[in-house]
Amino acid sequence: MLDSSPNPCPLCGSTSADTLSHIHLSDVWRAYAEKWATSFSDDVIAKYGNGPVALRRCGRCELEWFDPALEGDSGFYSQLFTGLIRYEKWRWEFERAARRIADGARVVEVGSGEGAFLRSVLPRCSSVEALEKNPHAADLLRVAGIKVSENDVRADALARPTRADVVCAFQVLEHVADVRGFLSALAAIVVPGGEVLLSVPNRERFREGLEPNDCPPHHLSRWSPRQFTAVAEVLGMDLVLVEYQPPSLSHARAARQRPVRTALRPVTGPWMAQLAGRATARVRMPERRHARLAAEGRFAPRGEYGHTMFAVLRRRG
Repeated sequence: MLDSSPNPCPLCGSTSADTLSHIHLSDVWRAYAEKWATSFSDDVIAKYGNGPVALRRCGRCELEWFDPALEGDSGFYSQLFTGLIRYEKWRWEFERAARRIADGARVVEVGSGEGAFLRSVLPRCSSVEALEKNPHAADLLRVAGIKVSENDVRADALARPTRADVVCAFQVLEHVADVRGFLSALAAIVVPGGEVLLSVPNRERFREGLEPNDCPPHHLSRWSPRQFTAVAEVLGMDLVLVEYQPPSLSHARAARQRPVRTALRPVTGPWMAQLAGRATARVRMPERRHARLAAEGRFAPRGEYGHTMFAVLRRRG
């Protein structure tokens, strides 16, 4: 139904939005405990509460965002990693991004963590710089010989604009409340003719059940391919390309299990339906076929996606 009083879309600023659902934070805390053995202190839970948060979809650019934007702070993140959750050291999009960087380029990465990507391109760049607010990660970057600023990217862009050939932000946008301000800062840092490289989780990927990391306080927005066109329009940049991570073998098989389980469960019961679903998925998606379809980029045209989307935008000269 149409919500009459949402906060403006954090990307395009429109106040026209549908309310898709409400996420109850009590369910998010419970899912963290059950899926990831991660528990949070009473103080952290009290800060964000247990109540509902609206999931909106913008009527103009179709971004989905949580309203209000309950952005995770250092207290939340210090406890997030006490369970089984770990950040990946290397990501699918890093190889795609590295191909865009010419020898001798000046590169700035925002939200670089411990710097796996910057370390990989450091030997062939004239300069690399990280904007990273985590003090521990910033120290590790400095030890690796990487220049680090712990300032907010908006303040940094005002103080030092137009200084990089390539600006990167991987898996950062979905954590940001001020999406438009963040993106505008990236565009200000890059030189005319330079590129902004972005990656975000794809909300159209295969999912089953509540994913607590895809909810506040961790994620504040959910992205589909359509939003990259909106980003280019908002920033006055050219959208060069969008690439899609293929689904993993397990997710490709799970997508093929689901309709079989649904059809057979009323007839055979859940146990037999699950066995039949697994057998069907193994036959329809053997490992070699999955590898071939992934290499040929044939999952995305079928509407099957892995976790991440990667986009390249170019600043007009």
